[in-house]
Amino acid sequence: MKVVDAPGSRDMIEAIAHPIVYKIVTIMLSQIKNQIFFKMVAFFLKDHERNTTPDFTKNLDALRRYGQFRPDADGFLVAPPYVSEIVTKLEELYAQTQNKINFQRGAIVELLAFHLVKSRCQANECFSNHRFVYEHNSRFTDQIDVAVFSKSKQRIEAYTCKIKPGSIQSEDCNNLIDLEKEATEQDYDIRTGAISFDNSQKIEQRLRWFPGTEAIKAYGINNIEELADDPFIS
Repeated sequence: MKVVDAPGSRDMIEAIAHPIVYKIVTIMLSQIKNQIFFKMVAFFLKDHERNTTPDFTKNLDALRRYGQFRPDADGFLVAPPYVSEIVTKLEELYAQTQNKINFQRGAIVELLAFHLVKSRCQANECFSNHRFVYEHNSRFTDQIDVAVFSKSKQRIEAYTCKIKPGSIQSEDCNNLIDLEKEATEQDYDIRTGAISFDNSQKIEQRLRWFPGTEAIKAYGINNIEELADDPFIS
């Protein structure tokens, strides 16, 4: 068993590396324990595919006003700096072409998940957009959004990331199920998961549409912090 690079389309490569994506993820990570704000941002990204949806301006203004509890020297209510920073980046994101908006929203979920998982991994154990290769029979998985591979510990993790639970498809689940079967046969411990910017209950409901998904754990905005915990420690 080994992992190899599987970067995907040029659009996704550019989205993952885009400064807007990086900045939004950085702020969300810094505020992940600030559940109200974190959920507001995550739901905003999930709910708005473009800046012309009916509630776009209203919800962006609600974000802009978040934390305006204390007046500044001139008596005006001001929000913390991270609020104005993320609102600015969201405005920049949604001012782009629809194609860029779509890919960058998805990239935010992937990059956020990658950094949470990577935070508790050793060097060269956590990978973004790789595939597993089964060396004994030359078979391989499709692209895995976030993967962990520890040959020394005989451990594997694999996560699929989607902005909305409804975007999880049977092929995403089958990719994880096939990896789980192969890993188990090769005596690897394995954990798999599906990550979206919604409540984990809704992600789990989506997973149960597809057979054989019982072992795939749902990670949503209410429990996404658990990605930073070792899943092999009960």
